[in-house]
Amino acid sequence: MKRKRILSGLFFLCLFLLLLLSFSLNWTGDNFGGVGFDEIMFHLNMPLKGTGQSFIGSYFRKALFPAVGITVEILVGMAILKALLPGKVKEKLRTISRFSIFAGILIIAIWGGLASYRAQRWFGFYDYVNSIIHKSTFLEQEFISAKDVEITFPKTKRNLIYIFVESGETSAQDTANGGLMSTNYIPEMTEIARSNISFSQSELIEGAAVAPLCGWTIAGMVAETAGVPLKLYWMRNGMDQYATFLPGVISLGEILEEQGYRNYFMAGSDFDFGGRTDYCTQHGNYEILDYKVALKEGIIPENYHVWWGFEDEKLYQWAKDKLTEISQKDDPFNFTFLTVDTHCQDGYVCDLCDKEYSDQYANVWRCASRQLDDFISWCQEQPFYENTTIIICGDHCSMDSDFYGQYTLSSQKGSTVRKVYNVFLNSTVEPEREKNRQFTTMDIFPSTLAALGAEIEGDRLGLGVNLFSGVPTLAEEYGYDYMFEELSKTSQFYNRELLYPKE
Repeated sequence: MKRKRILSGLFFLCLFLLLLLSFSLNWTGDNFGGVGFDEIMFHLNMPLKGTGQSFIGSYFRKALFPAVGITVEILVGMAILKALLPGKVKEKLRTISRFSIFAGILIIAIWGGLASYRAQRWFGFYDYVNSIIHKSTFLEQEFISAKDVEITFPKTKRNLIYIFVESGETSAQDTANGGLMSTNYIPEMTEIARSNISFSQSELIEGAAVAPLCGWTIAGMVAETAGVPLKLYWMRNGMDQYATFLPGVISLGEILEEQGYRNYFMAGSDFDFGGRTDYCTQHGNYEILDYKVALKEGIIPENYHVWWGFEDEKLYQWAKDKLTEISQKDDPFNFTFLTVDTHCQDGYVCDLCDKEYSDQYANVWRCASRQLDDFISWCQEQPFYENTTIIICGDHCSMDSDFYGQYTLSSQKGSTVRKVYNVFLNSTVEPEREKNRQFTTMDIFPSTLAALGAEIEGDRLGLGVNLFSGVPTLAEEYGYDYMFEELSKTSQFYNRELLYPKE
């Protein structure tokens, strides 16, 4: 009797876990249609602080509660059935109980197999496992640390405004401009790119490819400011397990801090989410200006919270006020900020958004394009602009599973069909070749320094190449397929020298 209860308990536990897995896969696919399994594992091991409340509530409603409800319903239903059945029927049921156990195990095994298949098709589960098993020395061979090369800045330092546009990609344009749509939903952003330096994969406005392990916000930030992917592993990838975030990396913030810059990072969300605060404070001593600070300083009303914190309309105004303040100081500044309205799923409709299209995400992007253009116009009218370089980049491609339809991302293998938006305004140098380039977001790192007038020995940092130079990028040298395949594999050098270096 005791043995049967144990087996019954294990059966229902497995049933609940498989239900939860199935509902979780559906929820993840609906809300983050392009994530790779690396990102899922990363966030499972990171604190939930800073996560949008609507996303947590959505998961409970669409995954956890249904799994619990169905399991409880089956349990209660079987108990009622058992109580109501005649004695003779109960005896017959006991005689076939062993067969029901085997049948249950078979059903669970089939269900588990189908779930793992969906995990592979949607998120690259098998690819993730394969990447852990296989090793590569590619990163060790190609990585260039900032401590090993000479970086020379001009005597007069230029200010930097760096704008991470959430999920910003050139795909939201029409095909005539280099996008994937029949309608250009970001015409102002297209014009900004056309009127300034925007590196492209073609003669049109196509941006940077996204390499593996660079396809979510903190990973995109690391790629663009340190020139490396963000690779962590199950059971040892919690950033709180060691003192610093990527301690073996020297990033843009650290290089600028050493040159006397004051670093700032502003965001309309809780910046602790995904380890962003740790990365920025430990790599450049950034002053963090996020949702919590906005509440404390009265930038937004008490208890105000929409979307992931507060909308971009308020973010841009706060950015203007802060830039006006810090531009009066003598030190050069690096003012970086991250927008939020265009986060999946469907984005946030603010008071400035018009209903030009039937698709909500299209309207949000149309509004985001106008707001960005207004901010750039404002900057160009300010006294500090003459000595300021502005860089606009998406942090990664959008994970909105509906908007881009058939062009679903495969983050594990990297994205080359869809590209990340990039523009360099008021750069001190002109590129040797701006169009028809093969490059990734990791190449933005040394290119940012070059745009500020810095000369980099060898024109390479991290895995990135200065796009203003004539030096071939790693994507041009090796091709996307080989480069991305090698980056997906385990790198002992990465673990030993960048992630967990010995003191």
